[in-house]
Amino acid sequence: MKTEPSQQRSINKVNDILAATEVMIEKLPLEDITPTMIAKQAEITRTSLYHFFPSKYDIFDALATRYRTELEDEVIKFFDPNQRTDYRVAWTGVARVFSDFFNKKPAAAILLLGRKANRQIRYADGSGSHLFAKVLSRLMTQHTDLNRFPLQEPDTRDIFQIVLELLTATFSLGMRKEGKISVVTREQAKEATLAYINSCLKP
Repeated sequence: MKTEPSQQRSINKVNDILAATEVMIEKLPLEDITPTMIAKQAEITRTSLYHFFPSKYDIFDALATRYRTELEDEVIKFFDPNQRTDYRVAWTGVARVFSDFFNKKPAAAILLLGRKANRQIRYADGSGSHLFAKVLSRLMTQHTDLNRFPLQEPDTRDIFQIVLELLTATFSLGMRKEGKISVVTREQAKEATLAYINSCLKP
């Protein structure tokens, strides 16, 4: 984003731009969307749009960042801070949170699950995934019984980085084949990621 909004009017304009872009992404391939189309959908001038975003890819990136934050918030809300649960049960719930989120937000699936996007978005998503893996590692060690088991890997963050990649790759394939993340796909992703977690536990 070229300019961080500070006044409420500017914040509202940015929100309008992102909302308009979300609508466009659900209707058209990313490569067919133009700044002019986004400005028209948001009912603002192109000049106003360029004031905040120098290109459509900057808008895509800002929207992807918002989606990552929303998804992270949903995952954090899933965990009960006052209860420690079986890590397999907890991870089953996390996989459901992910699949429900992407099924409710098709534009998020397009931007974050590996469909066509520009290099900047893919790089930003990689950076966001690294931070997300750190959050998942903290949640799974603090709120499940996972920390009772010795791990072969020195850092649970490294484990959950790979787990996150496995999960999103499976979901991406499901979205491409079926246009949604089905229960079958979610179960496949859950089993694959749990198998990897279990393989990291010392016998």
